[in-house]
Amino acid sequence: MKNKKSVYIIVAISLFVGLLHFIIGPGYRGIFRDFMRGYLIDILLPMNLFLLLQISLRKYMAVKWARISGAIVTFFVGTTVEILQFYKIEFLGRTFDPWDIVMYGIGIGLGALIDLAIIERFERQE
Repeated sequence: MKNKKSVYIIVAISLFVGLLHFIIGPGYRGIFRDFMRGYLIDILLPMNLFLLLQISLRKYMAVKWARISGAIVTFFVGTTVEILQFYKIEFLGRTFDPWDIVMYGIGIGLGALIDLAIIERFERQE
């Protein structure tokens, strides 16, 4: 990334997602409990992985290809986790849910939206 502010924004988002992951742990009993524990993290973690990949991939390839590669890698990782769970292999979770794959897609889309709407603005300033 050309602009350090872009990296700072992505790191801040990552710290927020990490903190939220601890707050919404197994003991969470707050509002929208099922959504928060079941799907919110499945949206935020792929979004975060997509954004983190942008920091490293853009050093080696054009922005367009970094976005496409980041989306493919992120979706592949998430889908692989779900397939392993389908076969009762506990890896980053233990319950297969086909809706999780949909949430991964939403998370990648949200990451791309943040990239296009916010990160792109800072990258143009450089």
